[in-house]
Amino acid sequence: MSRQFFRDPLFHFIAIGLLLFSLDALFAGRGADRGEIVVSQKRIDHLAAVFQRGWQRPPSTAELRDLVDNYIREEVLYREALNLGLDRDDTVIRRRLQMKMEFLAGDLVDAVEPDDETLRRYFADHVDRYRQPAQFSFRQVYFGPDAGAERVRKALAQLREGLPAEGIGDSTLLQHHYRGETGERLARLFGEGFSDRLRELPAGEWRGPVESAYGAHLVKIGEHRRERTAAFAAVRQRVLRDWQRDEKQKILQAQFDTYRSNYSVRIEGEPEPAAGGVAMQ
Repeated sequence: MSRQFFRDPLFHFIAIGLLLFSLDALFAGRGADRGEIVVSQKRIDHLAAVFQRGWQRPPSTAELRDLVDNYIREEVLYREALNLGLDRDDTVIRRRLQMKMEFLAGDLVDAVEPDDETLRRYFADHVDRYRQPAQFSFRQVYFGPDAGAERVRKALAQLREGLPAEGIGDSTLLQHHYRGETGERLARLFGEGFSDRLRELPAGEWRGPVESAYGAHLVKIGEHRRERTAAFAAVRQRVLRDWQRDEKQKILQAQFDTYRSNYSVRIEGEPEPAAGGVAMQ
């Protein structure tokens, strides 16, 4: 059997599935006999380690004995609660147990490190997720709503003649220079449609006026980077996270489908809302 097979994600997921089913069988076996509580040396060492992390010192003999007694008390009450069925019909407990089952499978998937070939295939199949938005770098001079068209035209002529932009226009909290701004951010800063008007302007010269939610702007485009697909190397970590998320969902669904096949489900009645809404109990 080639080494390539052992590096294949399919092999990893098969191994994860086998491990999940083994854990299920192990936990099922534990539930068969609740009459004996074994406090192993490993458990005692774990209790001592937790104490030391919290108190920055190892527990004394008396404290360690108390820790063991508390563990036994917790285990006894936990098992008796299960015997009494207190875990049933409790939404909080049910959801916590559901989350733990899903975390168990999810943590195993996170440990799988796919090779670059797998990630590149995933990247190619979902390339639209990794498109870089258009970006703008520009300078702007602001004029308030009452500036008047003639004043704006004169200012544009002065800027084209080389006069410093800092002495022209009205005062504003807006920046005079923006670098690498996306259309989404410009919409938040200047209002909808502002970036669309910037796309129409040539680079390297003062143009305008360009209307915004605040007034008019004379604009000099420094750089306009159009929308493009990101290089794989630049987004590899994001691709890895997305791949793991999607594979985790597949594992969780496969896990559920396997467990679900062990049950016969009967739904009595039609699951339709009562007339007039759901009655509150």
